[in-house]
Order: sequence, then structure tokens, then C-alpha cells
Amino acid sequence: MTDDSNNAVNIRCEEIESLAILYMCDELDSAARSALESHAAQCPACAAFLSREGHLRHAIASHDQPADSLDRSGLLLAQCRSQFAESIDDLQSKASQPGWRAIFSPVAWWTVLRDTLVYHPAMSMAALMVASFLAGVAGQRLRVAPATVSARAAVTVSAAPKLTDQQLQSAGSANIAWVTPSGSRTPTVQVQLMSPTPTNIVGAPNDADIERALTFVLQNGERFDPGVRLDSLDVLRASAADPEVRRALCAACRADRNPGVRMKALESLEGFEQDPAVRQTLLDVLQGDSNAGVRVEAINLLVNSLRLEAGSGPADPQTLGVLRDRLRNDPNNYVRLQSAAALRELGEQ
Repeated sequence: MTDDSNNAVNIRCEEIESLAILYMCDELDSAARSALESHAAQCPACAAFLSREGHLRHAIASHDQPADSLDRSGLLLAQCRSQFAESIDDLQSKASQPGWRAIFSPVAWWTVLRDTLVYHPAMSMAALMVASFLAGVAGQRLRVAPATVSARAAVTVSAAPKLTDQQLQSAGSANIAWVTPSGSRTPTVQVQLMSPTPTNIVGAPNDADIERALTFVLQNGERFDPGVRLDSLDVLRASAADPEVRRALCAACRADRNPGVRMKALESLEGFEQDPAVRQTLLDVLQGDSNAGVRVEAINLLVNSLRLEAGSGPADPQTLGVLRDRLRNDPNNYVRLQSAAALRELGEQ
């Protein structure tokens, strides 16, 4: 295909079939692309072949693919990358501790337990039943425990907003769990902030202190384990209608160092894509996040919201600019295809 005498790229007819798909996917370098176009301009047969290939690719891109019905969110690869990133974080955390601390670390045990439950649904159900029973028994015991155990006894915060800045700032780690009190069918959230004087917060997911503690966990990701940040998102997702909670979720989408946390923060914003702050977050993540899975989640949310807005007025210039940039430059083929689909929804293609 290359003429060594003048380093020009020459395309032969028999090479067109293998190069056509690369040409349509914009995967050829500029020299090969220019040579192919020059050849097609002089060869009607090859030009016709390229035209058919272009029509076929357009038809495929304009219809839902069968694979999308198996994993419509496109997050399988991203989940694997997230698990890998969390494993690296765990290994780094263990490397910075003495051996015996790694063995008895609650974070290490929680990571192993969480991964086991995710991949063994039957075991998960049994563990949840046992945990519910133990939580009920523990709740009864806590209610009858003496008011003062020691000078370092945990401080329990009630439903009234009483959590102080000092209690938050002194926390070096946290535990988050759903607890169903004995005799009640309504689950509550228990947040334990670990410090010289531990603080226990128990309340409904939308309780002011619960929300304040969990948003603090998200905003101070360097202090808290990725698993704790993911647990915080599980709870905060139900309160995403609160502007303060959405602000914390948007910040996590942009700044959290763990791609799994960023992706879950995006999932928590589903349904609020037309909020200007959320829309701006989606565009920023789509254009700036280095993780393909996170960008996939952002483009999925953006495309869904644009479909709802179709025909409602002229498209936002910034949105058009980001979509055109991703169509040309994103290294992920799915993101490029979805960007093209979004531009079609806006009548730009």
C-alpha cells in the first residue's frame, strides 16, 4: 500500500474492503484517509463500495443494538474497571499498615464481605436475614443499656439537628448501615463517625443530620473508604430532590478519585437531568472524565434527557459543542455513537 520511492500512500482496489470500516470509524491516519478518498474519486467501483458501507453503518447506528438490551447502561466494562480501581486502593491502604492491622482492619473485612455478597445472591439473602435479626436484638439491648458506660462512650444523635462541625471534622472513618428497629417495618439509617469520641447518628434517610453526615463523607473522600462513599450514595439517592444533596452528588461526579463512586453519583442524579446544575455536570463529565465507563453513564443520561426535550426549542450551543467534540474525538466508540444519536435527536445530523 506504500510506495517506498516517494513515501506516498497508494491504495489498491483489493484493499478497499478492509480499509472501508476503518475509514467509516475515522480510525485511519490523515495520509491513508486522503489516499483512500483520492482513489475513490478516480474509481467508481470503490466509490460505490464506500457509499454502501457508509449507508450500512448509518443504518446500524440509528437502531438499538441487540447487545444494548442485555446491558442497556453499558456499564459492564466500567464496573470491572471500578472493581479493579477499588482493589488497587485496598492494596495501597494495606501496604501502608502493619501486617496485623491489615488482618484485623474492619475496612478489609467489609471489602471481602461486600464482594462475596455481590457475587453470591443466595448467600446475600441469608446474610440479610441474619443481619436483620441481629440488628433487632442489638436495638433492644441499646435501649436498655446504661446511660453512661465510660468517659469515651459513643454520643448518639437523635432526629433533631444536633450534629456539630467539631464532630464531623474529628471523624477519621465511618460506618453506614440500614437498621430496622424491633417492632417496626420502617428501616432507618445508622451512621457511625469514628473519632476519639465516636458519634452514632440514627434516623430516616432524609433526616437533616443523616444527610449532613453523608454529604460530608462525599465531600471529604480522602478520609473515607470508597465502600463508605458508595454506601453514602445508596442513602442519598432517595434525597436527590434536595438541592443541597444534588450539589454534593454533582461534586462527587466531578471530583471523587474513584470511578465507581463517580459513576454511582451520576446514577443518583437520574431524573434530574434537566436541572441546569445537573446538565452542566453531565457535560463536564462527558468532556473531561478519563474513565470510559463514567463517560458512558453521562452520555446515557444526557441522551435520555434530550429525547424528552426534542422539539421544545433550539438546542443549547454548549451542549451541541460538547456532543460534536465527543463525536469526533472520544476514544470510546459507544460514546461517539451515542453522541451522534443525540445530535440526530436535536436535528443536527
